Amino acid sequence: MVSTKTINTLGSLTGLRVLDLTRVWAGPLATRIYGDFGAEIIKISDPRVPLVSPNGLNSKLNRNKKNIGLRLDKPEGRNIFLELTAISDVIIENFRPRVMRNLNVTYETLAKINPHIIMCSMPGFGLEGPYSEYPAFGTTAEALAGIPGLIGYDSSLPISTGMAYGDPVSGLNAVGIILTALRHRNITGTGQLIDIALAASPVCNLGEFFAANSSNGFKPAINGNKSEYYSPHGAYRTKGEDRWIAISITGERSWKTFTSLVDDPILNSLDYCVLENRKKDEILIDSRISEWVAVQKAEEVMFQLQNNGIAAGVVSNNRQLLSDPHLNEREFFVDLEEPLFGLKQYDGQSIRGNFTNKSRWKTTEDVGESSKEVLMELLGYTINDCETLEKTGIVLFKNNA
Repeated sequence: MVSTKTINTLGSLTGLRVLDLTRVWAGPLATRIYGDFGAEIIKISDPRVPLVSPNGLNSKLNRNKKNIGLRLDKPEGRNIFLELTAISDVIIENFRPRVMRNLNVTYETLAKINPHIIMCSMPGFGLEGPYSEYPAFGTTAEALAGIPGLIGYDSSLPISTGMAYGDPVSGLNAVGIILTALRHRNITGTGQLIDIALAASPVCNLGEFFAANSSNGFKPAINGNKSEYYSPHGAYRTKGEDRWIAISITGERSWKTFTSLVDDPILNSLDYCVLENRKKDEILIDSRISEWVAVQKAEEVMFQLQNNGIAAGVVSNNRQLLSDPHLNEREFFVDLEEPLFGLKQYDGQSIRGNFTNKSRWKTTEDVGESSKEVLMELLGYTINDCETLEKTGIVLFKNNA
């Protein structure tokens, strides 16, 4: 058996060329995954809009991509894009539908140039429909799906997930459906247009709630961290600043083991061996558990409970996650040298194997860093051609690269 630490130098998508017109999170996440797995990603950026940001978000989502600064709203820039379309496999964009129409680079136009092209459009509400021209972000997508109405501490105040759930779900959906389209193209020889509505992706993850409501009008109770089936079940504050641990007692055996560890006379009551009684006195039980964990470190409690077969986990923030021993043992993270920020650590790939060796991963390019490479090596432009395009502002050449 080959060790999972032995990764081929080339990724499994080497040889695939993708034109990336995406912004913010959902689209850039999809193309970043493709780049990690070896695809040639050519990110097309407006020369007037900076890409590298102080918060590092764009750096997290745009590694392993070449960048050309190109004015698509100019005839010369559009022609360059059409030339790239002719030699590419996939185009991904997440503008509002009217943007691609106004630029006259819709799928119908591009397919005439390259019948094999696969174009994935990811507007907020899809290419068609009454909401199609509305802008959307992950937070509005999850609101439309009804996710805030399913979480929170009481029904009077719906709460957003805090992570713009619609974005990563849509990005992962794009990865899968584009691979499906590529397989279809390998069989039939034809490309296709893919329409992914950002707002629809989280809706498709809530099927059981739709089914339950349409069947008998069922509406889930809003109960914070509590569970209908387990008790106690929640997050408890431990020793240290803002340190917490999640604990879930999933059955009577777990409860008996738990009480033997806590050794609290109130919790050891025989009445609490029954779930219904624990649910009835959940506030009291939670207060006793809170007292027990308040003087202990979260990691110590977690390992003690886990070693005794009880479901428990430290509630980590982003910084603590970077030092997680399990993720580091699996070599999950990657260190990249950022020109503006120095050495920074990022999340790697959750799918083991088949991605390009991380020693060859490249940090996010600024707008125009690969403009000359793309024009000269892929399209056959000359130095004089590049100088003319630079003078007219059609293409940005970062550091004359």
